[in-house]
Amino acid sequence: MPTTTLSWVPGKAGRLRVEESGTGRMPVLLVHGNGGDRTHWVQTLPHLARDRRTVSFDLRGMGESDAPTDGSYALDALVDDVILLADALGLGRFILVGHSFGGTVVAAACRRIPERLGGAFFLDAGGDLRGVPLEAQRTWRLGFEPDRFADTVRSWFMQLLTPASAETRTHVLETLARTSRAAYVGATEELFTFDPASAIRCFSGPKALLSVLTLDGPLSLRHTVPELPCEFIDGVSHWLQLDRPEAVNQALDRFLASVPG
Repeated sequence: MPTTTLSWVPGKAGRLRVEESGTGRMPVLLVHGNGGDRTHWVQTLPHLARDRRTVSFDLRGMGESDAPTDGSYALDALVDDVILLADALGLGRFILVGHSFGGTVVAAACRRIPERLGGAFFLDAGGDLRGVPLEAQRTWRLGFEPDRFADTVRSWFMQLLTPASAETRTHVLETLARTSRAAYVGATEELFTFDPASAIRCFSGPKALLSVLTLDGPLSLRHTVPELPCEFIDGVSHWLQLDRPEAVNQALDRFLASVPG
């Protein structure tokens, strides 16, 4: 099994904690979701690293990565971190895989750096939230006031974790507890102004989506970008790569086999 190494890479506004393993084919860069960290890829990274360089990292302000010195969790700033990381590691062209909010970061990268990408794969990523009524947005913001934040976000995660294994539930809630309110809220605010469809369409290369069947709805990425090739997986939580790593890894293998180079 390839050796896994940990390192620090300077991001745009602080250090990023990076984990990597493997050599060979076009590199894959894994982007975790909001309230998570690189350990959400614990079953994915070693599988992909069998025949290609595979990198995961903690988004700014999450996991072990520094909170940003400029306080920004803007999508453009997160993509800047991806670019700086890829350049520092000498990845050249690479494939992006994003889960949940990480899929939104991947979509933003499709708009910013399509020429750097060999492929884009989305795991149960969200769709277009710009049409969410202002009253619903106000309710959301009230729920994430400092005195309500912990209870509100835990309640939301518990809904998404309903069919999860006990191990997945414990893992996800532990990484959530280590995520600051500033990081979680800052990242989520980006969703209300971002157009994922137009961003994803800027990249003409291989793209695919793996979605949780029970979470499919009008705000899902499948409905936002209907032409995006989509497979479904059932009986899992939103953290499908932790609940059913074998099925997710097989879907990734099929996708990566379609990526030239």
